[in-house]
Amino acid sequence: MARQSSALLALRSIGTAGALWVAVGVPVAAAIAAFPLSVWVVASFPQMALTAALLGAVQGLWFYAAGRQSETKLDDLCRFGLLTGGCLGVLGFPPVFSHASIIAARPTVAVFLLAAIAGGLAAGFVSSRVLATPLRGRRLRFGWRVVIGGLAVLTAFDFHFYWPATVERIASPEVSREEVTNVAPGNARGSAWAGCYQYEGRLPLGTGGESGQLKVEQSDGALKVGKCGEGHLLLGGVDRDGSFRFGAEITSGQDGYRVLWQGKFYGHSLQFKRRLTALNGGKNYQVGAMQLTGTGQLTSCYH
Repeated sequence: MARQSSALLALRSIGTAGALWVAVGVPVAAAIAAFPLSVWVVASFPQMALTAALLGAVQGLWFYAAGRQSETKLDDLCRFGLLTGGCLGVLGFPPVFSHASIIAARPTVAVFLLAAIAGGLAAGFVSSRVLATPLRGRRLRFGWRVVIGGLAVLTAFDFHFYWPATVERIASPEVSREEVTNVAPGNARGSAWAGCYQYEGRLPLGTGGESGQLKVEQSDGALKVGKCGEGHLLLGGVDRDGSFRFGAEITSGQDGYRVLWQGKFYGHSLQFKRRLTALNGGKNYQVGAMQLTGTGQLTSCYH
């Protein structure tokens, strides 16, 4: 009978916390995140609710373990709820944001992360108050071990399944004038990396791609790179290990852009990331940044 009662108490803790996270945590997080991007928040609400329910169930299990430790006081349980709620809020951010169909600037991402933390804190606090009475006064020594182990597993799960897609949705830093003017040569010697490279790259979120040919001229650590079909040169440098960077600020009338290529040569191939920032009105007003990621293969030159 005691074993059955304990099992029912555990299920009650898990179910109640899961429901409270949906009822409390999601509205708080959505209200904060809605300020910078309300449309995305509305579209992401189902994913937020599912994630919140799962995180709430996890915290309910933790409440069950922690609440059974030697006469846990209400204030201690509230602090426990706030601490674990904030941590779970952080861990709940990648599963939701990685499903977004947007690329957000870093300040916007910071607001979204703050919203996730605030939602976790609110849900954790309310859950601790609701579950305080049935959980106090019982003993279980491995409560904190359950929490620490759970955080480790959830962190590894987030990093493996959601982190790459989360990073892809964070806008690349805009290219500054300093990054593409007077790029210092590297410490390479000779001209081992000279030649023409056929490249293919993709844009974030599967929104498209680009292919073309780069003609690389190397003089020790200095690079001059031209793109087939375009008359301008990109200047930069390369190091002994093949790491390179080259770019330029290119203007046409009142419009233009800054472009910066960074990557590494590997024998007869290369890997790269290209960042491009558009300029507007001849005032170097940065209106956007776009990142292309891909590879290239050494090939014969054509014109």
